[in-house]
Amino acid sequence: MPRRLGIRKLILIMGLLPVLTLSLGLSTYLMYSQIQELRSMMTERAKTSIAHLAIIAEHMLEADHGNSMQEIATAALEEQAVRAVVIYNAKLEPVAQAGPRFKLPTEQISPANTEPQLIFRKDGLFILQPIFSSSTPSNVPTGWAAMQFNWQQLEIRQYQTLLIGTIFLICAIIICILLCSYINQLLTRDLNTLRQAVRRMVSGPKNFHAHIPGDDEFSEIAEELNLLNIAQQNELQELQRNIEQSNTDLRETLETVEVQNIELDLARREAVNASRIKSEFLANTSHEIRTPLNGIIGFSNILLKSELEIRQREAIETINSSANSLLTIINDILDFSKLEAGKLVLDSAPVNLREVIEDTLQILAPGATDKALELILTIQEGSPETVLSDALRLKQILTNLINNAIKFTQSGHILVNVLSNAQSANHATVTVQVSDTGIGLSKEQQKKIFKDFGQADASITRQYGGTGLGLVIVKGLIEQMGGEIGLESESGRGTTFWFTINFPVVDNAIKLRDFTTLKNNTLALYDPSFLHANSLNMLLQSWGVIVRHYSDIEHLQTDADHLVICADNHDEAASQFIARLDRSAVILSPYTHAPDENDQHYYLSKPVSHIKLFDALNRETKTTSRTKNQTYPNTRVLAVDDNPSNLHILSSFLNDLDVITTTAIDGNDALLRCAEQRFDLIFMDIQMPKLDGIETSRRIRVQGLNQGTPIIALSAYLAPENPLQLREAGINDYLSKPITEHQLNELLSNYLVEPKIDQVQRPVDIAQCLSLAKGRAALATEMLGMLLESLVDHKESLITALQHDDFERIAEINHGIKGACCYTGTPTLHGKVLALEKRLDSNDKIDDPVKAVLAAIDELLRWQNEHDLSVVFES
Repeated sequence: MPRRLGIRKLILIMGLLPVLTLSLGLSTYLMYSQIQELRSMMTERAKTSIAHLAIIAEHMLEADHGNSMQEIATAALEEQAVRAVVIYNAKLEPVAQAGPRFKLPTEQISPANTEPQLIFRKDGLFILQPIFSSSTPSNVPTGWAAMQFNWQQLEIRQYQTLLIGTIFLICAIIICILLCSYINQLLTRDLNTLRQAVRRMVSGPKNFHAHIPGDDEFSEIAEELNLLNIAQQNELQELQRNIEQSNTDLRETLETVEVQNIELDLARREAVNASRIKSEFLANTSHEIRTPLNGIIGFSNILLKSELEIRQREAIETINSSANSLLTIINDILDFSKLEAGKLVLDSAPVNLREVIEDTLQILAPGATDKALELILTIQEGSPETVLSDALRLKQILTNLINNAIKFTQSGHILVNVLSNAQSANHATVTVQVSDTGIGLSKEQQKKIFKDFGQADASITRQYGGTGLGLVIVKGLIEQMGGEIGLESESGRGTTFWFTINFPVVDNAIKLRDFTTLKNNTLALYDPSFLHANSLNMLLQSWGVIVRHYSDIEHLQTDADHLVICADNHDEAASQFIARLDRSAVILSPYTHAPDENDQHYYLSKPVSHIKLFDALNRETKTTSRTKNQTYPNTRVLAVDDNPSNLHILSSFLNDLDVITTTAIDGNDALLRCAEQRFDLIFMDIQMPKLDGIETSRRIRVQGLNQGTPIIALSAYLAPENPLQLREAGINDYLSKPITEHQLNELLSNYLVEPKIDQVQRPVDIAQCLSLAKGRAALATEMLGMLLESLVDHKESLITALQHDDFERIAEINHGIKGACCYTGTPTLHGKVLALEKRLDSNDKIDDPVKAVLAAIDELLRWQNEHDLSVVFES
């Protein structure tokens, strides 16, 4: 945008430009007219002068008075502006001359011309006048008179005219400038007055009055400004009153808000306290409820082992089933309480995704089998095998989703599909989809499916049961793992729940089986179910097996390296084919078959574990579902619990396994027992009055005879708050109440099974270390490292005790080594320690067994020098 000129500049331009233009034009015109007029006057004067000279010269030429003509010529020079005079005769010969000579332009003289001739030159004006004789009338001149006039006088007059015109113009300019300056001064004064008034209105004091003398536009503007100032003062006063009123209202509002904040803070504290009390109440109530439930379930299991009448057995089975259902509801409420309070702590350990999902499917298989539903697992290529996660919570998520699918599906199948959308060197985004062919969900039902204590339809609670917390807990667990959950469904056409979690990938997980040993083997598969066959096909092809699938049993070719037959008990054609089969095969069916000892086939339950399937195909082991519990004679176990029912049930289970059980009713009683006797294993309740299980375990680890004895925590909670806290207290493992016979037998086999010494070939069994550490490489490294660090001191102490025949000290050291070996894979040392313990009990000579223990210690120390413990579990 072009910049505008100021008012003073505009006044100067408007005042000077027209005046200067008019003055300059008028002066130019006047000077030009005057110069032309002077020129004309000089020309007329020259004509008059030469005419007079011609009349005088006429008589002189006739009388031939040459001297007189010379005088006349000389007298003519006295005329102003005449420079030279020449008189010629008819022959153009000069007869008289005065002034400077000049050349007569004879070419311009015409005898026939009787009028004066004017010739204008730069140096002056030449004029020729013919001279005629009056006595002899004729058109032929008798002579010529010539005069030269200079321009000096004309130029002087011109300069005078220019000077006068210039003076006039300058005077006009000066007068205009003075007038414009005066006007500008007046305008500037008035404008400054108005400007000051405006500035005072904006930022200065408002009690002023702008005054401009006169009765013009500026004085009117000043009066308008005064009126504006008065109006502004009135508005400011009104605004001030409004502000004061608003401030008063605001102060009152702030006081009200402050009071409300105090009330809200008090309410928040009360709510937090109420939430804390509620959480503690739920936790304590859960503990109190689970404790009698433990008794109900435990005693019902004991009763079910005895001989009962049919009606009695049915009643006890109903009691057992109802108690387990109640236990499930309590577990859901407790998990929901932990999630709501933000106190649910997730563990992080290597987890094999296929094993976790297969374990979950196998647990839920009976419910699906009762409804003739197929449970199918497919893991897409590219999905990670092992990730870091909380296996317990991951199983809980899968259990809820798959159990819901079974609950709301009357026929068809449940498909669990695992795929990885994005995978890097260290992390993988894994998506798990659980699809069913059940009743489905409408759009409205989907909106409230994840709400607390809510189900898709009120009638669902009546028909299917449940608290409505399962999916809420699943959603909370997945979000705490940093993932998300969603569903896709249509009423009457099934539902697909999916969740996506970004897991850290474990690339160096130890593989206990080499699946590549089956590479390029051929396998004939009979499976009438396309989905289940596709799942098996994907698994087998990942091992490099060449699979031929048959959907008709009559077309099955048995010439392959391996034969797998999938059939249920209602498939008569498959049963007849198996009966006449003359070679061994792997039989997959919903119920585990219990063959006789001469049966050549391998029977596995659907859904099948890939480990069991691999073992069956390799013909390494032949196992059936009916296994007899192992016994543990001469094993001493301490059971600590403040509830007599729990102690009675646990003692009953242990007595069935030939275990010598000692009980303690609280932590102090347990410390006294541990100070008096060495135990092979200790079961420790966590929540006890006076001295809880964690503090009791800490004290056992620093004093008494059981510093190295494995301690197993028993908790009425679904899982301990912090597994790391238990490990720091010296607790080796934990189980959730109520404990089952299967869990107890598995745990005892891990900690009490004595390996056969003649079969031990390595000082450290890596696979056993990982098994005892629940697959956690870091924990296995830590436990083995602690054992190796203590061996040097144990060795020196054993040597000193042997030299002094201090049998009690030898027994104490040996028991400590035995306890450390129970949760590390050191079979050689473990065997030697057990042999020494038996020799001590029999009071025989102990020199050789002690030396054997020392030799095993030396072997372990040599192994330590040859291996890097930080990487041995990563290879």
